[in-house]
Amino acid sequence: SIRILPGIISTSDVNSQFYVRGGAGDQNLILLDGMKIYNPYHAFGIFSIFDSDIIKTTEVYTGAFPPEFGGRLSSVVNMTTRDGRSNAISGRANINFLSTKLQLDGPAVEGVTWLVSGRKSLFSQTFKNFLNKDLPLSFYDGILKATVEAGESQGTYSVQAFFSGDNLRSTDPNEPDYSWRTGAVGFVAAGLIQDRVYVNAVGFENSFTATRDAKQSKEVTPASTKVRETGVRANATLYTDSRDLYFFGFEFNFPTLEYELINNYGVPRVLTSSFVQTSTWLRYQTSQGRLQADVGLHLDVGSLFEREGGLEVVQPRVNLSYGLWDNWKGKLSYGRFSQNMITVNNEDDVIAIFDAWIRIPDNLKSEQADHYVMGLEGNVLQTLSTSFQAYYKTYSSLVIYNRDKVDALDPDYINGKGKAYGVEALIRYGNPFLDVYAAYTLGWTTITANDFTYYPRYDRRHNLNLLTVFHPLEGLDVTLRWEIGSGFPFTQTIGYYDRLTLGDVFRGPYVGETGKPYAILGEKNAARLPTYHRLDASATYRFTLSPITGSFGVHIVNVYNYRNVFYFDRKTGQQINMLPFFPTATLSIEY
Repeated sequence: SIRILPGIISTSDVNSQFYVRGGAGDQNLILLDGMKIYNPYHAFGIFSIFDSDIIKTTEVYTGAFPPEFGGRLSSVVNMTTRDGRSNAISGRANINFLSTKLQLDGPAVEGVTWLVSGRKSLFSQTFKNFLNKDLPLSFYDGILKATVEAGESQGTYSVQAFFSGDNLRSTDPNEPDYSWRTGAVGFVAAGLIQDRVYVNAVGFENSFTATRDAKQSKEVTPASTKVRETGVRANATLYTDSRDLYFFGFEFNFPTLEYELINNYGVPRVLTSSFVQTSTWLRYQTSQGRLQADVGLHLDVGSLFEREGGLEVVQPRVNLSYGLWDNWKGKLSYGRFSQNMITVNNEDDVIAIFDAWIRIPDNLKSEQADHYVMGLEGNVLQTLSTSFQAYYKTYSSLVIYNRDKVDALDPDYINGKGKAYGVEALIRYGNPFLDVYAAYTLGWTTITANDFTYYPRYDRRHNLNLLTVFHPLEGLDVTLRWEIGSGFPFTQTIGYYDRLTLGDVFRGPYVGETGKPYAILGEKNAARLPTYHRLDASATYRFTLSPITGSFGVHIVNVYNYRNVFYFDRKTGQQINMLPFFPTATLSIEY
């Protein structure tokens, strides 16, 4: 899981959505075989929609990422799916307390392979026990892929289709129903077009839809959001005699966004936007003695014409590495980034159930950030490696909900500013019997809007992850993971008042009306939840019963059943805790 990497945090046990170095959850670029994925989580963010068994490689950039990536402020997660086996048909089945999976792959004809994989939720009662709440939740996801290996001179071609869906259907007529759908289809072509020029091109179309059916609820209104995007992306690499590398490429995207809602006055509103996102980039890598340089330029051409952008559309990226002594290196990085699309949600929500993507209004500046990173890494011993980084991020422009909005003429969103800074440490140790991984982050994040500065909901001062894997016997792995983090900020309830609704101004009655109780909130995010800590343990045994191989695993969440505070219910004052002690078991079979 990428959540154990330094600089990456999640705000709860039941939320896979992550925040990177003080960035918001919608500032992460998620790519699957070059296709953008706008909703990479199942409902409530409990699980990722990507099955780890189908992922071949994963690149994670937590800051100052290369110039071929753009459109997001914080991070990049670039995943590549694996191809089907070329020698024989194989299958894999998996079942646990939450879901089941079936995967098949193999050769079609010579040079052509295929892969099919799908997961579906099971045992709805488990979700109730897992989340300690009655949630009629179901989900599914799957992928289809075909790959053609045409030889060195002809290149490699693949076509893939990915889909996922979630349904949250409540039997209570006063509780809303939700549904989410994600889909993506892509074609990838890669190969040498000349002796020294390698090209990778992707054409894709993706979609994301979410609906909220309010039914008889008086707390929420019906809403829906849709994203449909067609795009093409190409990147070329030029190899030289001096071993220097040149990269250049372009990307055209044509997103269409739609957000339908009914506002607090009962008036339907539809926000629709279709536009063009165009970018191009150059990148150069060279080694000069102890110095390694990776420099480039990302040009946001679309903003230059669509939003009449200025110098902010020219975004330099610099990564320098210098050999100090033995195998120790010092690193310096810088990058400028911009973002033109955001999600509409309440930053104070404990879990964002319904996120709608919109284009940043033309009267507001695009979001923009500058990353500064300094690092030191090397091996203390042959089996012990370390990495230390310090980062500083300035958000010269953020789009923030207008907390001072009073009437309909006031804007819903305004521009603000922010900054995030901190230090990170990563230590890895390994021998045949034991692997140890430790990651620590010390960070600060603040946001300023209308001359008011506050800590966002995802600001965490300290975060430590310890992961230990024991190999006591051949085929047996025992894993312990412990995480401890300082409390997240929240806004306290300091009192209540009775709010007169005056629902019928003609009939009344007003005499003796008590109204409805409403909470009086204190200063925004001025308080902190208690320290969070949790220990998870698992044991996995791999076995072979020729021609079948498999594994059986037992996993325990929150071994010592510590009651981590999730949030406080403002209506009742009740403390809601995160995951309790919860054992699960998994059986996998492969042939």
